[in-house]
Amino acid sequence: MMNADATRKLEIFTAARNAVAIEMAAATGAKRMPVLYAPNGNAIQLVPDSYYNYRRQAAERTDSLKNWIPRRLYSRQQEAMEREFIIARSIDLTNNDPHAAGVVDTFATMIAGSGLRPIPTLDANILGLDKKEVRTLQDKQRGIYQKWQRIADASGTMTFGALQYLLIRNLCEYGEYLMLIHMIDNPARPYMLACRVINPLRLKTPIDRINDPQIKDGVELGSYGEPAAYWIKKSAAKTAGAQLPDTSANFLRIPAYSGHRPNVIHRFISREPEQIRGMPLLAPSMKFLRDLNEYLDSELVSNIIASTISMFIELAPGQDPLGIANNLASFTETAAKPDGTSKKIRYEMLQAGGIYYGEQGQKPHLLSPNRPGATFDPFTKIIKKAVAMGINIPYPVAFKDVEGVNFAGFRSAMLDAWRVFMMHRTWLGEDTCQPIYTMLMEEAYLRGEFDAPDFYLNIDGLTHADWRGSPKGDIEPIKAAQADVILIQNNIKTRAEAIAERGGELRAVMDQLEEEQEMMRERGLTEEKITPDKAEQWAEKENDTGDSAVDDMKGAGDEA
Repeated sequence: MMNADATRKLEIFTAARNAVAIEMAAATGAKRMPVLYAPNGNAIQLVPDSYYNYRRQAAERTDSLKNWIPRRLYSRQQEAMEREFIIARSIDLTNNDPHAAGVVDTFATMIAGSGLRPIPTLDANILGLDKKEVRTLQDKQRGIYQKWQRIADASGTMTFGALQYLLIRNLCEYGEYLMLIHMIDNPARPYMLACRVINPLRLKTPIDRINDPQIKDGVELGSYGEPAAYWIKKSAAKTAGAQLPDTSANFLRIPAYSGHRPNVIHRFISREPEQIRGMPLLAPSMKFLRDLNEYLDSELVSNIIASTISMFIELAPGQDPLGIANNLASFTETAAKPDGTSKKIRYEMLQAGGIYYGEQGQKPHLLSPNRPGATFDPFTKIIKKAVAMGINIPYPVAFKDVEGVNFAGFRSAMLDAWRVFMMHRTWLGEDTCQPIYTMLMEEAYLRGEFDAPDFYLNIDGLTHADWRGSPKGDIEPIKAAQADVILIQNNIKTRAEAIAERGGELRAVMDQLEEEQEMMRERGLTEEKITPDKAEQWAEKENDTGDSAVDDMKGAGDEA
């Protein structure tokens, strides 16, 4: 039991607590602001709200910004219509504009080229296998891929490498690519797995499902915005070219996945949140490319016309130019006027080196066209530089123009461009090639071509591969080789990495070297070695185009 003193203290504490509670309730009921006190004991007056932001010039609607009012799209249907219109222009540019065609082909060549190739990289520790078992499994997987990649295309016309090249071209031209995964039961095929690339324009929303909130621009979405199914229009090839109406009866609804296996691989570069479809690579630069093409075409036509009109004859007063033209015409043609009447077109031909005699009072004036002007090349180069910025590739690489670019500048441009190409290679390998490779290994496993413990529990680890493409090449190959040697000797880089960067595979290179060395020993041949001093001398003269550099490289291996 508490004594009287403790009881009294508890009563005082309770009374104080109740008083504070009543005071706080009263303050809350009156919506009084809390009071803060400074160290000097004075109350700090709080400002309910205040604004210290300044107006931005970008929001002005005066002068040159007066008519700049971007239009907002308020529905998926408007977005789809605009995207299809941009794609139509992109296709037209790629087909008819040499600059656009070159840019698209450069992207496809540098990113995919002859195709990315898998290098199986299985982790022995994670899989619980010893290194010998892992090597054996990797060798089997390489053989499986080699057998399949030749018949990867469902139509049988392309290898898997050629399919990758087509995918990147579609990514640039259409802003996306669409691939269907098939299982073809054909005894002539070593594996059933096959891929088919279809035109992305076939992916659209049927007109009778346009109000379905789950279908947006041909993609049926799930609860979290993930693709659940794709609505792909049937091909009209079997209808004698007749155009099929965009109703649901003429569409195939293909689920995105069957269990853990994808049925459709639809990829694009997401640049905005909640983006459903992709935009062509040339979309930001499309107006500049079109205007540049028309400007070049007009300049070419102007030069052709100017070169055709070789001279102007000045007649004396009183002479009839029409009568003289009729008499000197080489031949005439009859053509129709816009009003339906006929007219005669006279052609007069001049031969090179000919001597002509005129009438008294006639004077010839030779025409010398001064086109294009001195500003033609700088002006067009500025336009092309803007286009190169729009596609995120340095101008010398995008348009293959190295005039006036020194060695350091071109090397910097190549490194910058290669970072962009490698980013796209990584996405192509991880997002597209790897899922297909996993399905191929799954089929081979089910066919009993290799054995792996707990395959479906460790399917990602048992089918993982690095995807390597064609090497980027070296502007200074001797210095690049020296750098690789130094990094390998100091255990910073592996031989496998160095070989993979040049498009090779470690075990294949080692086997080939072993075979070559055995053949050299059988024939009594010796391998010449280049000393580090000689390599250093070559590296210093690597960019020298004079004869001295060639003479200094003679006698390679004499020091061995």
